[in-house]
Amino acid sequence: MAEDVDRRRRWVFPALVGVVLLVLTLIALFREPVQFDANTPEGTVQGYLQAIADQDWEEAHAHLSEALQDECTTADMARNGPYGSFTATLGDVEELGQRTLVNVTIREGTDGGFGAGGYTFDPGPFALEQESGSWVITQVTWPYFYYACSP
Repeated sequence: MAEDVDRRRRWVFPALVGVVLLVLTLIALFREPVQFDANTPEGTVQGYLQAIADQDWEEAHAHLSEALQDECTTADMARNGPYGSFTATLGDVEELGQRTLVNVTIREGTDGGFGAGGYTFDPGPFALEQESGSWVITQVTWPYFYYACSP
């Protein structure tokens, strides 16, 4: 009888660890992404990248400064935009006077499990400034359709 009690006690700790790991995994898988305030530089970049993911070129175009809108049309964006899936992680935000830089990490492609099937890179910061009371992107670092736009 005492052996049965000892045997059960040895399994309690590993079982608890397993349950905790399962719960943490489920939380990580089903949590909603952070939603930034649209009136901030982070929220502007997030809105732009979400519009690119949705292939809503009008909405993506609306996040660009007037100068970039004049250089790059929605047709340019649609023609040269990313064609695969991607995820983005917003990083550090640097305020430089009237200009703000938002660093982003992009992961293109799908993850086949254990890190296979995707490509992660840092395209450089998005530069933003306020224009008519709203934050707009003044320097696009990704996707690279901007470089295919007519100046």
